[in-house]
Amino acid sequence: REDGFHDLETIFQMVSLYDRMEFVPTRAEVTLKCGKPGIPEGEANLVMQAARLLQTRYPDKTNQGVLIRLEKNIPFGAGLAGGSGNAAGTLIALNRFWNLGLKKVDLLQLAAKLGSDVPFFLMSPIAFGQGRGDQLTPLRAMEKFHVVIIYPNISIPTNWVYSCLNLKLTKKEKNISILRKFLSLSDISQLGVFLENNLEPIVFQRYPEILELKEELRGSGARGVLMSGSGSAVFGIFTDSVVAEKAQEALQKNDNRTVFLTHTVEQFSEFLPEMLII
Repeated sequence: REDGFHDLETIFQMVSLYDRMEFVPTRAEVTLKCGKPGIPEGEANLVMQAARLLQTRYPDKTNQGVLIRLEKNIPFGAGLAGGSGNAAGTLIALNRFWNLGLKKVDLLQLAAKLGSDVPFFLMSPIAFGQGRGDQLTPLRAMEKFHVVIIYPNISIPTNWVYSCLNLKLTKKEKNISILRKFLSLSDISQLGVFLENNLEPIVFQRYPEILELKEELRGSGARGVLMSGSGSAVFGIFTDSVVAEKAQEALQKNDNRTVFLTHTVEQFSEFLPEMLII
């Protein structure tokens, strides 16, 4: 695209892996405290960028200080959109904290300025994304299923992955409407068969160990396996909670990875306090 982004079609699905954020009134400026190695606490963090965006747009209403404490559980550089979720959460919380009175449509416009994935976290627990990923169509939540996520302790910059993308060399894409069909039917087995991520060949060429993780996860009983976003995390979907738990236990025996057992989120109230739901 002329703006440097790629047009894409993707399906976003929230799972039960959360960061936690606390907003505390202060007399000073907006500050961010995290304490997680590798996570910036300054302007490079999307949390701070979200706060600054609101301050720039509404300088007369955003003069009260706030300390933001961020507890990171979602790995950084894993293709799991943890930073995007944090940015969206910041917009929601500071909208209430500063009494800005912004509506959902206003927050969505601001979110799109912060990143392509950010609007999703204001839209729906499951959505079809087009354009940069910010043109969203909410989808009906399917029956809850289990998701095992493996993070290989490798952080991959999204910009690098997309800069290496050569669409002329990628195989013909599958019709994403097929995925949407099986989602609407809650048919996990067929959903797993048709999972596809065109960014995988780029990442696997540079990091073949991630492909090995994918095959290992497939052998653990997953109905479908895929790399999440631009990587490095891979995930497997399961219909049986016992099989998913056994897979998580077996895969976690290796110290060079972190393995999460999660489930799909069906509604915002599962992870957002009721007072903050927009």
